[in-house]
Amino acid sequence: MARWELLALWAALVALISTTPSALAKPAFGSRTLVVLEDVAKKDTYGKFLKGLEERGHNLVYKSASESQFNLVAFDELAYDHFLVLAPQVKSLGGELSISHVIDFVNKGGNVLLATSSSITEAVRDVAYEFSADFDDSGTAVIDHFNAVDEDPTLIAASSFPDKNIKAVSAAVRNGGPVLFRGVGHRLTGKNPLMQPILIGAPTTYSYLKDDDEPLEGGPLVGNGLVLVSGLQARNNARVVFAGSVDMFSDEFIDKKVGDRQSGNADFVTELGKWAFQEKGVLKVGGTFHHRLNETAQHGIYRIKDDMVYEIKVAEWTGENWSPFTPSDMQFEAVMLDPYIRTHLRSIPSAPGIPHPYATLATQFRLPDHYGVFTFKVDYKRHGYSWLEAAETVQVRPYRHDQYPRFLTPAYPYYVNVFSMMVGFVLFSAVFLWNREPGTAAGKGAAGASAKSK
Repeated sequence: MARWELLALWAALVALISTTPSALAKPAFGSRTLVVLEDVAKKDTYGKFLKGLEERGHNLVYKSASESQFNLVAFDELAYDHFLVLAPQVKSLGGELSISHVIDFVNKGGNVLLATSSSITEAVRDVAYEFSADFDDSGTAVIDHFNAVDEDPTLIAASSFPDKNIKAVSAAVRNGGPVLFRGVGHRLTGKNPLMQPILIGAPTTYSYLKDDDEPLEGGPLVGNGLVLVSGLQARNNARVVFAGSVDMFSDEFIDKKVGDRQSGNADFVTELGKWAFQEKGVLKVGGTFHHRLNETAQHGIYRIKDDMVYEIKVAEWTGENWSPFTPSDMQFEAVMLDPYIRTHLRSIPSAPGIPHPYATLATQFRLPDHYGVFTFKVDYKRHGYSWLEAAETVQVRPYRHDQYPRFLTPAYPYYVNVFSMMVGFVLFSAVFLWNREPGTAAGKGAAGASAKSK
């Protein structure tokens, strides 16, 4: 085979690889995903959703809820990166589905997506309540007669998305077909402000149980206060999602039509899985840099009133690679107990050459006339995005003795006062020493003549 034929074959292979990114796409941080089902043999019920996870790079490990050998954390390290529960009637996972185990998993950076149904168990309700999601009692169903599908009021077409989690659910999903939902609703207690609704009920939606003589504490679940799907991003950027319907992930609901329109379940559960498992809305800092204006060297100590430049490099995970992230609402702060400076960061062009996966955001500012230890800080927290925090301490010193100006413009009146006082003193001294009254000399001469005659 000729050399040019080998080169052509190699180019074709590279082009083939570059045109199939879905097979190479992976979550931003780890792909070990534990899937818990009530019966592993029934995993085909959610075949399309699970296949989508595999195509996006997840290494799925299937477990039955009844298995005894079960570890989320082993030797104080995460045994899995993501935890997917599609077992609505699970009572325990080999002793692992307890509040302490799930919280420990999340505290170490693990992501959780838990779907349940009207057959919700107390174990699931207790775990969700710890994250400020209060599910209704077992046997309760979400009902909506105005948005019922196939004349079944427990099978509803939901399309109400709050504006906060715009990154968790894209505009295409919001404007697409309605999401089929059949299951149990919940409310957010508000004890954890990080918990936010993702999909909520319509004004005509309510939760009902015929034999429920004691309604849910805090009032009945109705209208927009009835949450169907909610999500939380912890302070360590771990994500937790609770869905009141496990059926919404099934192939039946994904393939089902609502009138003449295809249901939006396929796109919704795909976007939900991407957000929950760190495939979208993930940001990271590539580095920070600060220096004096018209300089390039970074220092740990600066002088008051120095003109400064602060730069930060930020990238967003697209599901395949890191790409530049250029927000318009990111701010920089110079803090010493309280912020002395708060200003917006602006995107600046990258250096020519090979494209860099990070966007460079920068700002110019002048250090305050106050010396001490300052913190140069960027704290970016937005719904749907992972939280960014970059902080570095620097020293700000006063002027040295030889750096102060010789004459200060505001002090000119004092300078005039000093010199005028000196001139006045000299003039007064001259007048006092050499000035005599006119009659003083004559009087002294007459007195001397009379003394001699005697």
